[in-house]
Amino acid sequence: MIHIGICDDSDKTREKLKEILESMLFKYDECDFQLFDSGEQLIESIESGEFEAELLLLDIHMGQTNGIEVARWIRDHQVDVDIIFVTVSEDHVFDGYQFRAFSYLLKPLKKQRLQDEIDRYMKERSAQPGCLHVTIGGRKEQVFLDRVLYFSGDKRKILIHERDGDDRSFYAKMDELDEMLKDYDFIRCHQSYLVNRKFVKSASRTELTMEDEVIPVSRKYADDVKEAFGG
Repeated sequence: MIHIGICDDSDKTREKLKEILESMLFKYDECDFQLFDSGEQLIESIESGEFEAELLLLDIHMGQTNGIEVARWIRDHQVDVDIIFVTVSEDHVFDGYQFRAFSYLLKPLKKQRLQDEIDRYMKERSAQPGCLHVTIGGRKEQVFLDRVLYFSGDKRKILIHERDGDDRSFYAKMDELDEMLKDYDFIRCHQSYLVNRKFVKSASRTELTMEDEVIPVSRKYADDVKEAFGG
């Protein structure tokens, strides 16, 4: 699933962009959209925890809070989202570099130009190793999934157990993490454990053996474990 955000103060532009992007992304994956009619609405969505976009198409010339101000706020608050500026003027092209924009497109949009940038974005996205972006100790950090043995959870706190023993923690719910990693090689074996399948040495209906550790399997997830590992 690809999560796309579109922020533009024109209803017509938002809907048209959504329609075009749905067509362009169809060959890659399913996608969903969050549409914002102002910079204020977008920032409010981030602050409330409702913002999910991985790629944001951001108009620059809007009302009270313009796109440059929104981009500055996003980078200052370390929000993990790629930005494509969409604007009627070349005046802010250097701001695109300052705020690490993925691209800078001029209106009226040329469909082929947008298609080229979407193809480039998807190519770069697929080339990246699987990683999780989390906030640890107030800083945005990357967790490379191929180094993770398993995640364990206690209420809203998730502990990352990595092969090098560098255990770290961040705040999230295990159910949320399970949903985020559904396209990766992780399996839920217990309410409090999410395990990297490639590090499992042996499996039964009651436990998983991983290198020097044994992870419990609860009755709720026993059938899932059996299906994943056979037997």
